[in-house]
Amino acid sequence: MTKRGGAICAALVLAGCTTGSGPTRELTDSAVQRLVMMPTPAYYATLTIASQVAQNCARYRYDAELDSAMNERRNELGRGSLSAIAQRDGIELETDVSQRSFTAKHGVALQGADLCPAADAEVLQGSLISVMLVPV
Repeated sequence: MTKRGGAICAALVLAGCTTGSGPTRELTDSAVQRLVMMPTPAYYATLTIASQVAQNCARYRYDAELDSAMNERRNELGRGSLSAIAQRDGIELETDVSQRSFTAKHGVALQGADLCPAADAEVLQGSLISVMLVPV
């Protein structure tokens, strides 16, 4: 499996993970709604980056409960994990472009670096990546 294919699988697996505490935001939150309505490739690219940021910053966790709730809603709309399989190539391309953009924007690598300053910047900006980051 390619590195990008692994990232897609990881995003899809995260969609099924829960910790039992419930999502930190409601599906009716305007930022969450923007994520729900995103095109599938951009949606999965955003979730992949948010997951990578959370994995490399001890101050934040990835909101897997919100991910799961959004995936259910997107499946109802025909845009969730069930439709993502057919768009795998587009998701891989969008994820690659988005990761490069994130790396250039913050001057950090997504793997093996402390991403807390980048996470803090995303939260301050109120980015869609930050929607998935929960302070611990």
